[in-house]
Amino acid sequence: MQFRTSILVIFSGIVLFTQSHGLSQEGQRNFFDVSLDSLLDVKISSASKYEQTASQAPASVTIITAEDIERYGYQTLDEVLMSVRGFYISNDRNYAYVGVRGFGRPTDYNNRILLLINGHSMNENVYGSALIGSEFGLSLNMIERIEIVRGPGSALYGTNAMFAVMNIITKKGSTVDGLKVTAEIGSYGSRQSTIRLGQEFDNGMEVFLSAMFSDVKGQDLYFQEYDGPSTNDGFATGLDWDKPRGIFATMKTGEFTFQGGISSREKGIPTGSYMTVFNDPASKTYDERAFLESKYDHDFDADKNVMMRVFFDRYYYGGTYPYTDDLQFDATNNHVVGSELQLRWDIRSNNRLIIGTEYRNNYSADYRLWNNTFSYFDQNFPFFNVTMYLQDEFQVREDLALLFGLHWDKYSTVEGVITPRGAVIYNPFHSSTLKLLFGGAYRTPNVYEMHYEDSLAGMKANPDLQPERIRTVEVILEQRLSKGLSGSISIYENSMSNLIDPSMDLIDSLLVFKNIGEVKGIGMEFELNLRHNSGMSGYASYAIQRSENAITGQHLTNSPSHLGRLGIVYPFLQHFSLGVQFNYESERTAVYGSTTDPVFLTSLNFLIKPQLKSENNISKVLNHLQCSLHLRNLFDAGYETPGGLEHQQPAIAQNRRNMSIKLQYRL
Repeated sequence: MQFRTSILVIFSGIVLFTQSHGLSQEGQRNFFDVSLDSLLDVKISSASKYEQTASQAPASVTIITAEDIERYGYQTLDEVLMSVRGFYISNDRNYAYVGVRGFGRPTDYNNRILLLINGHSMNENVYGSALIGSEFGLSLNMIERIEIVRGPGSALYGTNAMFAVMNIITKKGSTVDGLKVTAEIGSYGSRQSTIRLGQEFDNGMEVFLSAMFSDVKGQDLYFQEYDGPSTNDGFATGLDWDKPRGIFATMKTGEFTFQGGISSREKGIPTGSYMTVFNDPASKTYDERAFLESKYDHDFDADKNVMMRVFFDRYYYGGTYPYTDDLQFDATNNHVVGSELQLRWDIRSNNRLIIGTEYRNNYSADYRLWNNTFSYFDQNFPFFNVTMYLQDEFQVREDLALLFGLHWDKYSTVEGVITPRGAVIYNPFHSSTLKLLFGGAYRTPNVYEMHYEDSLAGMKANPDLQPERIRTVEVILEQRLSKGLSGSISIYENSMSNLIDPSMDLIDSLLVFKNIGEVKGIGMEFELNLRHNSGMSGYASYAIQRSENAITGQHLTNSPSHLGRLGIVYPFLQHFSLGVQFNYESERTAVYGSTTDPVFLTSLNFLIKPQLKSENNISKVLNHLQCSLHLRNLFDAGYETPGGLEHQQPAIAQNRRNMSIKLQYRL
């Protein structure tokens, strides 16, 4: 209650400040006009597969800009998502997991969200995973903005796009215009270096390159579940190390765009997961992700556009798991080739039609489990899918738009899926947008869920699994409150069926994945966004949500009921800015029935960005320099997030207070 009261006071203060210092002085100076307008006018492409503003998009959209990343000091994608309305993060000291609107199944590897880079899917197809922590392996310095589209997105993107689509838009060569080198050191023996190189040539060709190398020694961790003389008194020593690295590049020439990247992350496992020997230094995982894409985008005339792309993807995972008198290994390999063809046709000035088709061939989707003497499981399960989609948007009149979409997806492994989408977008006033949204999404069962079997581990296959489905209804009101302040209210309801969950077969006592779950989710979200042309900016949001078993009414595990977010960036003395964030989460239920404590976290980022007017050599050097100090968990709160059934611990301890210092130089 105290936190909610504080949020209300802060919201009220922002509104009063805006009214007294913005509208009253409107005739003298456009105090807020520049920065908020630039944000609201940003063209996004994730919601409809063509460029439009967030207010025009048939979805609830959040845009995280490069300036936000810089001013708040975000280092990984999961740090970014910690600030986003309705999102929350778990970390089992190996992978990071995102929950959305009260739904976050432990150890689902984020397979119910879709992660894109410039529209290219980054989810692999053995586990369906989207890597969002340090395992992402690419530097956030390469990002121009992140488009986060809530709600079902399968009508355009197919499988995995159940709760959200996150599209990372990378920088252009002309934006970087030169070489930037960054070095960073921090707590837990962390070191990171990045380079960004961008250039636009006289012939119009643009190239961009980003590379990152990171090494974290980690910390010694204590787990009371292992407190005993045979398990090092509960201390995992030197096992929290982390080694991500990667490279990404784009080239654009004329109507052709090429992009590609390769990233990897090797991570020690300190938790003794999957009943492995606790505190054994051999326990680790390795992830490697690579992709290439070539895209052709051509306007035939003013009302017709054709986009064609071909792509290749590879994902490799390898794990080392020490058991008593045995060292086990597992590995997956996923190779994909595919293509997409899309036509955008403005049939009339008020009617836009999009028709597309996509083909993906997963010619390698294998899983292996073995030790030094015996192979427990080694099979390849190639598959392909064909997609067709259409979307028709009709501007009935200037203040009213209707949208309808339909998506058909046929997999070689499961029955075809048809997914609808609809939206009514109404502008009752020039500064107001009212959206009524409804739609569905699905997730096809992945290779691991359908085919993995190991009687020794107590698991068996189920090739008859069918796709999960979700239906969502949402009402959104977006309102510009003043020159520099905008707000939104969203109310939604989710209905999930055919939820895929592991279940014990009473006949043979083996675990098997089955379509057994039904989930209902309801929630309400509030948000304010502040943009000031002096550089001051901020956001505040509050989400109330409940996801429960539709049959028993039981609250889902790993599902906080209340989420509060607040961030303020305050520039001062021309060269400095201070970014402060506050995150609140209510308790979550863990898989073993216990609950975590509510948590209130504070982070601070102090940024120095010289803008000296002098023309001497020292000033020129300083103007190319940028430095920041970032403090996470400023007040050293001890907190935990729920883990999965593979852990003996019901919840996993998270990082206490830590810091990093970053230095960037532009050559």
